[in-house]
Amino acid sequence: MKIVKKTLALALALILSLSLAACAGQDTTWAAKSGELTVPAGLYIERMITAYYGAVSQVDQEAKDPLKEQIDGVTVADKITEDAKKSVSQYLAVEKMFDEMGLSLTEEQQMNMSQVVDYYWSMLETAYLDNGISKDSYTKSIANDEKKSVIFQAIYGEGGTQEVPEAELKAKFVEDYAKIIIMPLNLKDSEGNPLPEETLQKTRDLVDKYYNLAKEGGDMEELLYEAKKESSSDPDSVTKPEKGSSFSFLAKSSTTYAKEVVDQIFAAPIGEPVKIETQDNIYLVMRYQTDEDPADFEARKTALLSIMKSDEFQAKLDEYAAGLEITWNDASIKRYTADKLKV
Repeated sequence: MKIVKKTLALALALILSLSLAACAGQDTTWAAKSGELTVPAGLYIERMITAYYGAVSQVDQEAKDPLKEQIDGVTVADKITEDAKKSVSQYLAVEKMFDEMGLSLTEEQQMNMSQVVDYYWSMLETAYLDNGISKDSYTKSIANDEKKSVIFQAIYGEGGTQEVPEAELKAKFVEDYAKIIIMPLNLKDSEGNPLPEETLQKTRDLVDKYYNLAKEGGDMEELLYEAKKESSSDPDSVTKPEKGSSFSFLAKSSTTYAKEVVDQIFAAPIGEPVKIETQDNIYLVMRYQTDEDPADFEARKTALLSIMKSDEFQAKLDEYAAGLEITWNDASIKRYTADKLKV
């Protein structure tokens, strides 16, 4: 009986050692395949890093081990893997759609892409190489982003299969953008404390002064320049801007201003100054006709397309990716985990 048990134990040990040896010899240089396309492990790790920051930002920043926290019933560590795999699926979808649509990158796009890679790689190289991400993998990732933009334009851009009419873009431009000159002044210090009452009064007096001058027909660009000099501790350092350079465009869909400020700006009459005060700031604003200069619209056509069609486009990519036959390299997925990232 002892001989049988000993023989069985030796057999199990041999099987285990062979199994471990097989695992040790597995190829983990790639993460996924679909048809003739192979995703290198480095690109998967790069997508994991992006997923890491996206997931960790959603949990308590004071957590001792954020990877063990949960998001929608899933640990952060598992969510990072899920999100990275989803991102790789979309990478494959973009590559296949790009080829199926017969698209190509122009010489100018390739040159710009190469410059982007070189510029950012000079800053990312050490961190990425420490994580096993080569410059080649990073280049593939950036190229994929460029191809994604080309596909988007080929569908929704001028001459695209689902071209968005220029009239719709212009209507969206007027609806979603406000052309303004804005003078913001703080009511609190850098630590969030209210300014001394005397300082607050001087700030409000300054705004009232230039508000009245604007009401009397003063040029807002000139008034903004004068206000900056008056409120500066070093007036001589304030440079007078070139004519027309003081305008900015406020987009409803992407702005750092509080909603109450945005709402009041869009409700403001064209060509009339308004004062807007919140708990933290006071603003003097003049709104102008959004589409008065055709060049302003032309400069924002790509952004407008993105605002209007990015969600629809993402749904197309998700649908395409869901229909792909993808072979995942389990050895790589098990080897490259969130807890091993050097971030």
